[in-house]
Amino acid sequence: MKTYAKQKWKKGIKGWLAALPFILPGLVIVGLFVLYPMLFTIRISLSEYKIVQGQINFIGLKNYISVLTDSTGRFWYAYRNNFLYALVTVPLILFGGMVFAYLINNLKHGRTVFKVGFYLPVITSWVIVSLVFTYMFNNSDRGLMNYILVDKLHIIKDYVPWLLREWSGNAAIWLMGIWKNIGWAMLIFLAALQSIPRDLYEAASLDGAGIWGKFRHITIACLKPTAYYVLVNMIIGSFNVFIQVLMLTEGKPNGRTSVLQYLLYDKAFGQFQFGEASAIGLISAVTIVILTALLNRLLKLDTVEKGGADS
Repeated sequence: MKTYAKQKWKKGIKGWLAALPFILPGLVIVGLFVLYPMLFTIRISLSEYKIVQGQINFIGLKNYISVLTDSTGRFWYAYRNNFLYALVTVPLILFGGMVFAYLINNLKHGRTVFKVGFYLPVITSWVIVSLVFTYMFNNSDRGLMNYILVDKLHIIKDYVPWLLREWSGNAAIWLMGIWKNIGWAMLIFLAALQSIPRDLYEAASLDGAGIWGKFRHITIACLKPTAYYVLVNMIIGSFNVFIQVLMLTEGKPNGRTSVLQYLLYDKAFGQFQFGEASAIGLISAVTIVILTALLNRLLKLDTVEKGGADS
């Protein structure tokens, strides 16, 4: 028994040594650019980091306590806004991307034109799009929304400072996120739709299934893994919102349109509180991991995939 275990152990070591030259470059890159920054961020979040002096003094959980108990409530506004951004934008992007992909997939002519039109916002720079939305929601008479509502339609009397108010500023950020990302979701769903075997639809037609029956029992069922992929990516993206807040509102008024990434940026490069900034980043990362695990459990994707494979 011992001889067999020893031989098996030696065989395993030889296998690792044979594979090591191939996986070593990847391991080095992951160690340098993923593991080391992650561990260093954790260390800074538990320390008082003076970047100029290069001093790192361990202070325990004080940075986390300072962030969570800030009297201005900026962290909780930012945390709330990330969840609101996800709750508003993710369902619309998910549903809109699926519907547009389904419609484009059933077109006989002009698919390329529609695909390019929907995907163009995705490849457009966030800065350029932010400038366009800044013009649209400009707080003076120069803004497109104010010009239409006040000067043309006469729906309201005074010009609205859209980007200086809490909910109108957040709405502009949400609208920009939807417009920018729905084309990406559409393209992913379109690729998934084109991979569904046509035999399934033909068999369903022979059984007397209608358009709605095919869409519900074939299209939706086959798109579940893709929908989960889009959903997780959109939720992760919801906690990485930054440029639109920086360009549109800068967190005004009083941090009520801020998000975690903007607050992190302000703490690190505006106030040079790198410990608190690292704490915010880790809280954001842990939240994403928890949300992804909950989604995986609620949707029971692993069970569905195993069941489909077994059948």
